[in-house]
Order: sequence, then structure tokens, then C-alpha cells
Amino acid sequence: MKSWRRSRPFWGGLLTLLAGLELLSIPLAVNALPLVIHSAQAGLIYLISIAMIILGVLIWSQPAQRIFLGVMASLLSIMSILYANIGGFLLGMILGLFGGALSAAWTPITPAAGSGADPPARESGEEPRPEVAESSQAPSGETRSL
Repeated sequence: MKSWRRSRPFWGGLLTLLAGLELLSIPLAVNALPLVIHSAQAGLIYLISIAMIILGVLIWSQPAQRIFLGVMASLLSIMSILYANIGGFLLGMILGLFGGALSAAWTPITPAAGSGADPPARESGEEPRPEVAESSQAPSGETRSL
């Protein structure tokens, strides 16, 4: 589970998913608690909430599309101020903004230096010379034409 979590923007997807659930919970709880401050069109509230939930799942399942999905989550969070009870009393909006930002800023882990990746630079400050294959140079230092 830990390797799966590290191979994708887990926290960005989780915060985006929680933002969508929080935005969806307020209109569903209207009968229990009269908490609605501003309700534009009921369809827009549900559309933004469900889109945020879908974006959270897509961020987990499509890490290559993380930048686009993170930007979309941030834009939907900003839209929730106008259309979904002041952004779910600001909590859903803040969760969505942080989730979108974390998703867009996430980068995959590169392999460690000892695991066969590029050799580290020398300590003397010199850049390592690229190795030339022996088949491309003649013994006298002249290059052969292939």
C-alpha cells in the first residue's frame, strides 16, 4: 500500500475527494439542519460535488494527468463559492484548493543514485566525461566512418 501511495498524488486526490464529499453533504443534510446559506440551482451544487469526487478518484488512477486534474479541481473549488453554500462553508473550498495544488505540484519519485541511475558527479567539481564506445574510434584517435 505504501508503494502505491508513493507512486501517485495520494494526498491531493484524498483532499479533492473529501472536498467533494463535504460539498455534497450540506445539501443532503438540509432536512436535518437548516444550514443552507446560498443555494443557486440545486443541479449545480450536485454537479460540482460529484465532479470533485470524480476528480479525486481520477487523480489517484491517472497520475500522468495530475496537472490538468489538479487545475480542474482548483477551478471547481473556486466555483463552489458562488454555487455551493459559500464553498461548503469555506471548508470544501479550502480542501479542494489544497487538493488541486498538491495534485498539480506532485512529481514522481526518481530512482536513487545507487540503483543503476546516472552516476553522481565527481566531488572535485569536474563534470564526468561521456564514455565513448571503442568501436567508433580508431586506435590513432581518428573517428571511423560508419
